[in-house]
Amino acid sequence: MAPMFPHPRRIVTGHDEQGNAVFVDDKAIPTVPTSFDCDFAVLYETHEFPANLDEWKDPTLERTKSLANEDGVVLRVVDFKPHTKTRFHRTMSLDFGILFEGEITCYLDNGAELTLKKGDVCVQRGTIHGWENKSDKPARVYFILTASKPVHVGGKLLATAGFDDREAETGGK
Repeated sequence: MAPMFPHPRRIVTGHDEQGNAVFVDDKAIPTVPTSFDCDFAVLYETHEFPANLDEWKDPTLERTKSLANEDGVVLRVVDFKPHTKTRFHRTMSLDFGILFEGEITCYLDNGAELTLKKGDVCVQRGTIHGWENKSDKPARVYFILTASKPVHVGGKLLATAGFDDREAETGGK
C-alpha cells in the first residue's frame, strides 16, 4: 500500500576530521505499518543523555526497542489513516507531539479529549492517552520522546502500559 505522505527526509550534520561542519547524511526514512493502526518512521534515536556527538553512527540502522527509551531521545514520525483510533498507551517519557498535517484528537482515560490542528503541540507528561483521526484525511505528527523519571502519584507508579515493546520495534535490521 502506498504511504499516506511522502517518506520524511532526514538531514544530519556532523564534523570532518578538521572540525568543520559537514552534512553526514541526507535520505528519506520509510514509514512502516504498525499494530498501532498508524505508520511509524524513527528519524533519530539516542541512548544516552546528554548525547555524545563525537562520531557519526546512523541510529536508524538498529531496531528501536520500544516507543521511548529510558536513556535518551526518540524522534518519530507517525502517520494516522483517516477514521482510525489508537489504543490507550503510556510511555515513561516526556513527549512533544507536533501536528504537521491534518487533524488529530488526543483522548484521555477520564473521557477528556482535545483536537489538534496543524502546528499545534501536545506535551505528554507520562499520561495514558490515545489518538484518533476523526477526519477524512490522513494526519502526520512528529513526536520527540525524551527520557524521564517514572511518574508516581499518590504512592503509585504509573508505568508503561497499553503495548508490548516488541510491537513498537521499527527500523534497523
